[in-house]
Amino acid sequence: MARLNCVTILAPAKLNLALDVVGLLPGGYHDLDMTMQAITLYERVVLRRSPYLNLRLPGSLVAPITKHCHQAALAFFDYTGLLAGVDITIYKNTPVRAGMAGGSADAAAVLVGMNELYGAHLSMSELCALGAKIGADVPLP
Repeated sequence: MARLNCVTILAPAKLNLALDVVGLLPGGYHDLDMTMQAITLYERVVLRRSPYLNLRLPGSLVAPITKHCHQAALAFFDYTGLLAGVDITIYKNTPVRAGMAGGSADAAAVLVGMNELYGAHLSMSELCALGAKIGADVPLP
């Protein structure tokens, strides 16, 4: 099997059709019951092997908000035990602050892409569990 050096993942924007706060989680986050729908508006997330952890948003008018994507990468490396890095390039398409889960979708794409890039063979359940630790709307079945 050839070693991958670059992976591209499409991250669909999501619309929240229904949302209920059903409890409080440790750390102060709310436990949510949501009905979400992916739509045909995508961001392109390109991941490259690297010794560092970097994030770029070429052409974007806003500064990169690194929280979700960095958390996803760090959670992946922590869970797998890999000592590596990743260059993340996100080509934004989702309107900023439109409530379409752009940052959460990007974090999910980072988890899925890193799983492929590093051949970790994590299951969808494992990826969703990692995503849920980052944000309630990161995993989307």
